[in-house]
Amino acid sequence: MVAVKASQGKDQPFGLVVSGEAGEYVEALNKIVGPELLETYNVRRDRELLELVRQGVPDAVVLDDDAVEADTLKLLRAIRRLDAALPVVLVTVRTDRRWLEDALRLAAFSVVVKPLRLEELLVQIHRIMVRLDFLLRQRWR
Repeated sequence: MVAVKASQGKDQPFGLVVSGEAGEYVEALNKIVGPELLETYNVRRDRELLELVRQGVPDAVVLDDDAVEADTLKLLRAIRRLDAALPVVLVTVRTDRRWLEDALRLAAFSVVVKPLRLEELLVQIHRIMVRLDFLLRQRWR
C-alpha cells in the first residue's frame, strides 16, 4: 500500500478514519500493520469526520452508526458529496433489508454487523487496500 500512496504523489501511510467501536482497535491496528503503513484517525464527531474527508486525509473510513450524531445514511450521503469513491465500511446493528439496500446504493464498501471484532476489521482494511491497489494499477496501465 505504500506503493499506492507513492504513486499518488504522496509518501505517506494509508489513512484510516475510524469511529465508535473501531476506535477501540486503533492501538492494535497500529501494532499489527505498523505506523509506516497505516495512520489512524479516531473521530468522535460527524463534523470532525467530514472535515478530514474534505481535506482528503482518509483513504478509507470505518463508520460506526452508534458514534454518528446524525443518521448514518445521511452522513454517508455527505461523505459521498465530498468524495464519491472513498471506501466506507459501516458498522451497525441494523439488518433490515431496506436499510442495507440504501447503504449499498450509497456505495458503502461493506456493512459489518456488530459486535465488531479485530479480525473482521483487519479483513475489511485488507480488502480496501487490495481494491485500491487494483484500481490504481488499472489507472496507470
